[in-house]
Amino acid sequence: MPSFKTTAYIETTENQLQGVIDAILGRDLSAWVCDYPFGESGPDLIALEGNLGAGKTTLSKLLCAAWGCRNEVSSPTFALVNEYELLDFKGKLYHHDWYRVKEAGELYDAGIEEILHEYPSKHLIEWPEIGDFLLRDLAENYKAKVLWVNIEHKENSREYRLRILTTHT
Repeated sequence: MPSFKTTAYIETTENQLQGVIDAILGRDLSAWVCDYPFGESGPDLIALEGNLGAGKTTLSKLLCAAWGCRNEVSSPTFALVNEYELLDFKGKLYHHDWYRVKEAGELYDAGIEEILHEYPSKHLIEWPEIGDFLLRDLAENYKAKVLWVNIEHKENSREYRLRILTTHT
């Protein structure tokens, strides 16, 4: 049965987030305890978990910039998903925020499943818990490169736990 495996753990201040970005995108592999599973293109989907104020939107904006986003990035809390163009990438970047989604059926009604299956594309998903089953399906059955990032806000720092779905127990 598939399970999550913590593959990297980083604690840093908000002023030092470049190390987190570099670890997520595979530019710095020193934080990883196993082989980086995503290759040069990095993850296709990044699921950002954490409490309110943990830093999901801040990290999303920095990831968008690192991927070469051509637009100003804003939180899609009310729109559910924002679409961006990236430099040197033929597909789109979708920035999701599922905080206001109350039941999974709303994701289907909004066409999120189709957006997640669009290829090529990149996705940043804040508050992914309501649609976790969609991300697991993409990872297990479609070989999508999905990375879960759990962010915990501490007094003077943040902890980032990077996890992948593995079929090994």
